[in-house]
Amino acid sequence: MKRRFQHRVVFVSEAYPPTPGGVATSARRVAKNLARLGCEVMVITFDNSRPLTNDDYILEQVDDGVFVRRIGPFFLKQPSVELERMPEKVRATFRRRAFDQMLTLAQPFRPTIVLSFYLLNAGMLATYLAHSLAVPHVASVRGNDIGRNMFSFDRLAAVRLVIDRAERVVCVNQHLRQRLLLAFPEAAPRISVIMNGLELPFCTAQSAQRYLDTETTWPPQEPVAVFIGAPREKKGIVILLQAMELVNVHAPLRLLVVGPALGAIEQRQCGTAWNHLIKSNVLHTTGHRDRATALSIAAEGDIIVMPSIDDGMANGLLEGMALGLVPVVSDVFSDVVSGDESGWVVKRNDVLALASALREAAGSPDQRQKRRLSAQKLIAERHQPEREAKSYLALFNEVVSR
Repeated sequence: MKRRFQHRVVFVSEAYPPTPGGVATSARRVAKNLARLGCEVMVITFDNSRPLTNDDYILEQVDDGVFVRRIGPFFLKQPSVELERMPEKVRATFRRRAFDQMLTLAQPFRPTIVLSFYLLNAGMLATYLAHSLAVPHVASVRGNDIGRNMFSFDRLAAVRLVIDRAERVVCVNQHLRQRLLLAFPEAAPRISVIMNGLELPFCTAQSAQRYLDTETTWPPQEPVAVFIGAPREKKGIVILLQAMELVNVHAPLRLLVVGPALGAIEQRQCGTAWNHLIKSNVLHTTGHRDRATALSIAAEGDIIVMPSIDDGMANGLLEGMALGLVPVVSDVFSDVVSGDESGWVVKRNDVLALASALREAAGSPDQRQKRRLSAQKLIAERHQPEREAKSYLALFNEVVSR
């Protein structure tokens, strides 16, 4: 007897593990939990493992009940390609080829709904796919796809296409919803907020030999603020480095960046401060690590600091809170962290306020402990992956019934 599914979901995502990054991590989490709730899910994502001169191909796998189809070749994250030098007409050719592959995969699957993660590329092609299949499209806004691209002359048209045509638009926090409404106020009735869930890797326990003991000379009694991820401008790295210089005038606080070093743009913006803090033994960066190792290292800290000036729902923040680090964040995350209860919340771009909050957190172990426990409880109650997937499922039911 043929099994009946709640929905047959074609899930078009810009990335999927083992590709790193927040979009990939979130796509896998949502896809797996939709499958556990009784949906049949086929993820279609882009592959960069073969050169762009390769003929079209599709790589197939099953990942914990999810059918994953990687289509290629595609230009995103190609190690040998500088996207800035690739003409748009060439990118358009690869998008057209990718769309034809998507349609070939989706037609026999006969989906009831199309879900997309990230508006550009994935969202645009999902728009065409849903129209071709005569099914609804739910577009999920993740971060840069609206926070940065709504300010881009080159990309705003593609963003508008997706927003205008989607039956529903999902943002991962209120900040992105407010940004979206600046450009598309007429879309307000179709916009929902579904915050990220969180699944920690199995191996996040601290090893017998602490990373900080072997890789730094920091005194074990001094508090450590942890930043998880790539130190980018939108993540507030310039503000954070300026705040750290102010904090250490009054009290010792170390900064552990669990991620790569500065990129080229950030190096020009704050490379001098970065190098000074390294030479002063205040800053240490781990370099790129796999997710389980990165979180194992992060767990050795005391504070998770995320001073973003523009962001989606940063997985690094949720991970740090779940690991027992007390959050010090910008108001971009005010719908995640409650100031004076589960952490410290400061106005974005405010160096003095960030320095003051870090100084208070570093010098108040009792307050850190109280707010740390509140933050862990909040994550356990509000950011369960099943709850996130159920919110998407309820949205699917509403859209399809209409």
